[in-house]
Amino acid sequence: MSTDTHFLRLWRWFTPHRLLNPASGRWIGFLRRLFPSREARHPFDRAHRVDTGGLIYADGLATGHEHDIHSSGYYATAPSLFRGAIKLWSAALEASPYRLADYSFVDIGCGKGRMVLLASEYVFREVIGVELNPQLAAVARRNLRWWMRRKRACRHVRIAHGDALSFPLPDGPVVLFFFNSFEEEMARMWLDRLVEIAAARSAPIDLIYMHPEHHKLLTATPAIQVLADAQIALSPADAASDAFGISFDRCTIYRLLN
Repeated sequence: MSTDTHFLRLWRWFTPHRLLNPASGRWIGFLRRLFPSREARHPFDRAHRVDTGGLIYADGLATGHEHDIHSSGYYATAPSLFRGAIKLWSAALEASPYRLADYSFVDIGCGKGRMVLLASEYVFREVIGVELNPQLAAVARRNLRWWMRRKRACRHVRIAHGDALSFPLPDGPVVLFFFNSFEEEMARMWLDRLVEIAAARSAPIDLIYMHPEHHKLLTATPAIQVLADAQIALSPADAASDAFGISFDRCTIYRLLN
């Protein structure tokens, strides 16, 4: 396993429910020193005059909601990773009767909304970002208002403040984007709900999973099929500004069967 992958796994290991002890403050401080941000502002933000960057640990995202304890913090996916993931998923669609334009795109744990902005550059039927933290959702909405001043391929774009477990999925084909927004217990509950929803639908539910830490959980579920799996390289600009120093990450595409 590469050093890049070790860095990501170490950061995600120290989630709030593992830090509820007197030493938690020391561990959080240690991680912040170990993974300092290389740039105060990501090139995407500078180019588009938005605020989607930053590394926010879970202890800084408490809302009072019962699911706060399952948060993995916030760190936006690099644009090149997102575009590579969409390319991988689009290739997987070629063997199906569906096309990208048939789908609603839903970013689960959208944070400040970078993936929502990027998804609007594709001809999705609609684009939705779901975010539990009200402050992050407010930032995402500000970013979106600014972003949508220019013509985008998809004009039906919105940010929904709420819990992923109770958010109603749109009708028709849906693709969910997920980058470990929450830990295994919450992921299991969310997955159980998706399987239940998929069983009552005829249209597909696809899942684009970046850095699929819970891959074994998904593949152990009989109602889930793996459509594609690949390593995606970051662009030089994204790699140079990545807080963890990674140059690639893994993406797996799944489909929930009905």
